[in-house]
Amino acid sequence: MTAVGRAGFGWSFAFEPRPGAGSDERRFVSPGITASRGTRAVTVWSVPFDGHRPGVFHLSVTENGEERYGFTVRADAISRRGPMLAALDPVRLFPSDEPHEERLGERRALEALATELGVRLPRFALTRGRLHTFRTRSWTRPPGPGETYVTVRMLRQRP
Repeated sequence: MTAVGRAGFGWSFAFEPRPGAGSDERRFVSPGITASRGTRAVTVWSVPFDGHRPGVFHLSVTENGEERYGFTVRADAISRRGPMLAALDPVRLFPSDEPHEERLGERRALEALATELGVRLPRFALTRGRLHTFRTRSWTRPPGPGETYVTVRMLRQRP
């Protein structure tokens, strides 16, 4: 279920508060490409460090169905796409000598989005508000050639 609301002048947000436990960032597909047709969209996707897996943070800006720029940070690896705004430079936001479990880079990235693009997520509305919700398409692409997957379905038997 995705919650939706306003995120600043000319911006709306869609927020998935409890993503599926089986999220695989290698198969993540940004919903921004579809959402930005005829407009623009910012996609932020985060899986925090949990003590076993390194954290992942993704940010991308799309316009009219095309990604303009974006980056993904995985532990100490950063992948970049497109000409980046200086304020959104992931090397500046996520310095390699800083512990990722504190999520300071994520905070800096959200502050930079607010400053540069005027996009703000309303914390109170997200944590305590009553927002409209609906089910969206999956943010995970189907398996590609040679990839395997398992589907588990639990049925409850009646006595």
